Amino acid sequence: MVKDELEEFSKLADQYIITCDHASLAALVESYTKQDFTFSHPLYEAHYLYCLGNCYSKLYETRKTEWYSDDLMKSVIFYRKAIHTLPKANWQEHVNNIHAYDSLRSMIETNLANRLSSQGRALCCIPHYDKAISIDNNPVAIISKANNELFLGNSLYDEGHSEY
Repeated sequence: MVKDELEEFSKLADQYIITCDHASLAALVESYTKQDFTFSHPLYEAHYLYCLGNCYSKLYETRKTEWYSDDLMKSVIFYRKAIHTLPKANWQEHVNNIHAYDSLRSMIETNLANRLSSQGRALCCIPHYDKAISIDNNPVAIISKANNELFLGNSLYDEGHSEY
């Protein structure tokens, strides 16, 4: 898959997500996951996997299913694959390339943490929020981590310590 094909897939996925066209989104995901792609760069593969994770996240939210939903599990799997596919930034590369690596990594880490939190894995998501925040002070990660911490505090049985 080359950059133009990836951009086309991303635009279609975004369009279906924004317009809440869940049937088309499900069909798009199914058609793309049935194919085997060869990517011209590992960054493109990571971006593709990130987009698939986003699609499955939206399908999970739409169907309002339980935490053990296939869509939720698939989104976590695709986010994890994206993290492991993302190449390490080569500091000799152009600064824009390094920024692209870091930006994508931060978004993947944030979305993965959010999906882990949706599964009730409130402790497992913390390192992913921390990683996203350490990369670029991602405000979505900061707010989501704060909400997760409040959830943990409210989960304590000892009401005297839930304030901390």
